[in-house]
Amino acid sequence: MFHMKPFLILTLAVLNAHAVDCVRETFEYFATQYMPDDDIRTYILPGSLKPDSLHQQEKSLTYTIKYHWNGNHLDNLTFTHSCLDKGSKATIVPNWKVDSAKVGKLKKYTWTFPPENAYMNFTVYRGKDSVDIVRNEDPDRHYTFYIKNDTIHELDNGIPRNWIIYRDPKDENKCYRANRKEKKFGNGSVLKVGEEIYTTYEYETRGDFLIQNIFEPNRNRYVKAPGPCDGGDKYTTIYYRKR
Repeated sequence: MFHMKPFLILTLAVLNAHAVDCVRETFEYFATQYMPDDDIRTYILPGSLKPDSLHQQEKSLTYTIKYHWNGNHLDNLTFTHSCLDKGSKATIVPNWKVDSAKVGKLKKYTWTFPPENAYMNFTVYRGKDSVDIVRNEDPDRHYTFYIKNDTIHELDNGIPRNWIIYRDPKDENKCYRANRKEKKFGNGSVLKVGEEIYTTYEYETRGDFLIQNIFEPNRNRYVKAPGPCDGGDKYTTIYYRKR
């Protein structure tokens, strides 16, 4: 028995070394890969996550992105899209620039595109546990993500969204994005209406990579008839190299 204790401690240490804080990494995902009005987040903001490749599958529809880096500079992205027997492939060369400045305790990143795409310009104010993203064409429109009590919250123009992201109590590597529906009564009591999981984020480490698996169940299956290339559950896998 006395010989097993060091073995157990060593085993737990090895397991903990591979555990991933899903709340922190999911916050980094929202904070560093912002793309307005688009499901595929391709634009890279400075942060700890450096994407290497992305693969997304929805029924017969497949997206892939390969990120080509030169040190910390993103040279280009190879983007493919296919469904059934139709597909396309393109190389995207970044045509934007990012300027940074310190504003109090925050870091300010100004994202500028060429004049013909100036409507896409945006500014990011980044703190340790919060990020505020402002659309330059409409300064009154901004999105905020922040961590509080080990939970990720989002504000849309200062109004709380009806979802939160929290850790699976039994698995540090897994988080859920779910609604927080509740009914409040005049006497102060609160009735939980029910929880619906919108997205599952799960992480693992493999060699030099952090792997993010995202599962989004089809929530419109009763509203819109699915086709061969849409209307199904969505699976996304992203490989990252730590900066």
